[in-house]
Amino acid sequence: MRISNINSFNTPQTFCAAKNSAPKGAAVTHPNPVKSGLTTAGGWFGFGVGLDYLSRKVKFSSSPTKNSFAINAILALGAGTYAGVSALVKKSGK
Repeated sequence: MRISNINSFNTPQTFCAAKNSAPKGAAVTHPNPVKSGLTTAGGWFGFGVGLDYLSRKVKFSSSPTKNSFAINAILALGAGTYAGVSALVKKSGK
């Protein structure tokens, strides 16, 4: 039976600390959760109001449900295309 020291092992990974750009001795600030929540809620509220306004102006169908599905399908297609192209660009850049 072979016994080896558990304190001396080699790992294939290399680790390095992230460089801190803050001046030495500066306090680390954390984001305010209330401010972050209100900003996010306000952004989504504005997006919803804008989307509602758009859905009233653009008519794909006389049915509000079908019109909503059409607008959401267009948004999903645009977001999916953007995500796919972004992934391809990042992959080809490596």
